[in-house]
Amino acid sequence: MKKAFSIGIIGGGILGIVVALSMDLLLGKSLGGGWSEAVANDLNSIFKTNLPSGSFIVIIGVIIVVGIIGAFGAFIGGIFTVVLAGLFKALTKEK
Repeated sequence: MKKAFSIGIIGGGILGIVVALSMDLLLGKSLGGGWSEAVANDLNSIFKTNLPSGSFIVIIGVIIVVGIIGAFGAFIGGIFTVVLAGLFKALTKEK
């Protein structure tokens, strides 16, 4: 089960990051902005500042947000592969 969990963590983390970045590339301009605009808007609202979307602090915020999405994807991927490995193990068990 440890091997399945490790594979699920790697696959889920990669898929989480790929989905987050592809959402930004494919849907960013059509929905009014990507991750950097969203993080800049949130930081400007919270701290009452006027940060541009290309600011260093905004880029760090985008990296943190995409990292959180990747970590959540890794967690869900690990759980999914453990459940899937348990199912296949139960199906192939000989009596």
